[in-house]
Amino acid sequence: MFAYQKALQVITQTALSKPLGSEQVPLAEAVGRVCAENLYAALDIQPFDNSAMDGFAVRMDDLAKATDSAPVRLRKAGVMGAEKNPDGIVLQPGTCWHVMTGATLPVGTEAIIPVEYAMVEGDEIVFQETPDAGQHIRYAGEDFKRGDSLLSIGERISPTHILPLATLGIAHITVFKKPRILFIPTGTEIVDDLGATLQHGEIYNSNKFYAKAFLTACGADVFEYDTIRDDLNAFHSTLQDISRHHYDMIVSSGAVSAGSFDFIKDGLVASGADILYHKLKLKPGKPNLLAILPSGEIYFGLPGNPVATAVGLRFFVAAALRVMQSQKPEVPIYARAINEFSKKSGLHMVLKGRFDYQEDGSMTVNILDGQESFKVNQFLNMNCWIHVSEEREHISAGEVLEVYPLGI
Repeated sequence: MFAYQKALQVITQTALSKPLGSEQVPLAEAVGRVCAENLYAALDIQPFDNSAMDGFAVRMDDLAKATDSAPVRLRKAGVMGAEKNPDGIVLQPGTCWHVMTGATLPVGTEAIIPVEYAMVEGDEIVFQETPDAGQHIRYAGEDFKRGDSLLSIGERISPTHILPLATLGIAHITVFKKPRILFIPTGTEIVDDLGATLQHGEIYNSNKFYAKAFLTACGADVFEYDTIRDDLNAFHSTLQDISRHHYDMIVSSGAVSAGSFDFIKDGLVASGADILYHKLKLKPGKPNLLAILPSGEIYFGLPGNPVATAVGLRFFVAAALRVMQSQKPEVPIYARAINEFSKKSGLHMVLKGRFDYQEDGSMTVNILDGQESFKVNQFLNMNCWIHVSEEREHISAGEVLEVYPLGI
């Protein structure tokens, strides 16, 4: 059996040889995609000096002696709105320009005095104070300078990225293509129709719906295959069909252990697939499998128990997707356990947990009851996974644990 960390190494090396291609998408469609280029600012922002207030553009020398008792009068030379203004307008000594918020500034402008701090008397503007140099001026390049780094390869684009990118006039972004993933559920007892009445011995196909939701949240295009009953020949036919569709990855759940009806490994071997590992020192998820199909696709065979499938999706399939999109390896966050837990040594455990922030800003985590791999009730309350290494047998309250959020 492979250790958990060894399995991650094999996944990483395998995924490195299967990078996703790239494509350009409009900015409005980029949220959730992974950047496939190092992106830099192509212009300065602000692109030109402009006014941050409705007010008057002035020269410092003209108002150097302005006070309440000795106000200074300047002739208003004109008005500039937030629009394209003529180039080359110069602020002459003894004059001011009325400028709107966002307006370009006459050459020589050294400060903006807001309208509420000036008095208008016909064509003359009366000022009673000396401004600070540069006040209320937005200078060219003050926010971004041409060549500033914006995004790096492997960064997932979020809604907050859209504001600065649109400000810089970036209409399209090069992103990795969405991974095409086929999910194959297995099991004679599985019922796909959630509206059907279960007969004795049947269960609903929860893995199918969870896998599609999780993989879609990972940014994948997810395709579903009809549930394969416990039939090796049917699986063999499925493998022959897969190569025609050019998927990036295939994920199945169930039939991956060593029982009489577990046909995944035998079917893969018969098809000529290269089995990279089968069975891990992991709970839940001991009967995990990774293979490369003859047609080149990565194949993850996950256990059928729903929590084991969820763990495999979260920490194996998601890890491969990160590598295929040049993302950095995931790192845990840390929290102190509020309760005790015991396990056997020799197995890396992934536990259902719930973390909370305390008043002092520290993080604690509750190891939830019901850790069995068939129990999903805790998914209504949990918000994290807790990792406990192979060698550990007991966790005491107050110990620091590795914690991962539910999604990537």
